[in-house]
Amino acid sequence: MEHKNQNIHSIYSKFLDNRLPAKEISELLQKMEHLSDGELEQMVAEFMDERESHPVPGEEESLDRILLSIRNLRLSEPSNHKISFKIYRRWIAAAVVLLVPALVFFVFSQKAKNAGHIEIAAGSVDIAPGRDRATLKLANGTEVYLDTLHAGQDKIKQYGASISKQGNGELVYMKLGDTETAVVEYNTISTPRGGRYKVLLPDSTQVWLNASSSITYPTSFAHAGARLIKLEGEAYFAVKKVSDGKGKSQPFIVSTDRQKVTVLGTHFNVNAYADESSVRTTLLEGRVQVNSDAILRPGQQAISFSKTLEVRDVDTTAFVDWKNNEFNLKTSDFRTTMRKIARWYDVEIIYDQSAPSTVKLGGWISRDKNISSVLKLIQKTGGVHFKLEGRRVTVTK
Repeated sequence: MEHKNQNIHSIYSKFLDNRLPAKEISELLQKMEHLSDGELEQMVAEFMDERESHPVPGEEESLDRILLSIRNLRLSEPSNHKISFKIYRRWIAAAVVLLVPALVFFVFSQKAKNAGHIEIAAGSVDIAPGRDRATLKLANGTEVYLDTLHAGQDKIKQYGASISKQGNGELVYMKLGDTETAVVEYNTISTPRGGRYKVLLPDSTQVWLNASSSITYPTSFAHAGARLIKLEGEAYFAVKKVSDGKGKSQPFIVSTDRQKVTVLGTHFNVNAYADESSVRTTLLEGRVQVNSDAILRPGQQAISFSKTLEVRDVDTTAFVDWKNNEFNLKTSDFRTTMRKIARWYDVEIIYDQSAPSTVKLGGWISRDKNISSVLKLIQKTGGVHFKLEGRRVTVTK
């Protein structure tokens, strides 16, 4: 590395004595900007060793002058390269008042700033987040676009039920007449990519549908021994405990391509997207049985792979982030996170040959943000870059 040919102790002493010209400081910063993260960390380690063997008198008293020198140097550059003086002060004070770590922090900050810029192709615009929209397909084949219904006014009538949209956007089923003699019909509610919806089923069970998901269910559960729901995609269920009229609780069953989740009354999330490698049921409250293999308690997750089922203890908040209108970037791997983004913003993800298969992510961000804000947060890891062109996101190293 180039900095190895410099006498770090000499540079540091000159800087404390205010004998290091601004030009040399600028050149040092430029050299550091071309070092890898590992090289920067090694530079700090070398400086720590040098500092211990050659202590410099008056180091503490020189802190404010060092900070002021860096601040004045940065203020002389274009505004998009400036970093808050308070940020320097707070970080350096916490980093044992060292010059080189301060400069390293500056370089890391500059890299993060540059990494945060999302390239948007000419003629393209930032993409807004998804919203409440879904399609209700009735048993007779009629399709109703729910976002076109007027809340509290438009009503859809079927045997034994009246369907309407509430002021909060929720779709609600109300009983009509004698449900015991009503003809049972099956409806399907589906959300597109970039959509979500909340439904109150005939038994008062609440269902939140994530983007690109659907549920098929009967208009009445009165005749059924169990309340059977078919799910594709992802949904969160708050199941209402219901008696079958004979003193027994009527089971609520969610069926997916790899799991059958049986409950009586509980809160749980099921992720069953076709493009994911597994189906995951996460239990927040109550008790559920997954297939015939496992009974979950709150805080556990059943994961079905192609041939096996595993039960794990998990942080449940990390798996219902979408219901709380957030992206949790801490637990999902990079490609899984990108699939979540693709569904919510209705975009196509293209991976360049240089694109990494894994990127260490962290943090949370609201799903109400435009796509550029989410991509910027990921890009600040420094391991990946994005280009937005129309509804296509290209991923590169």
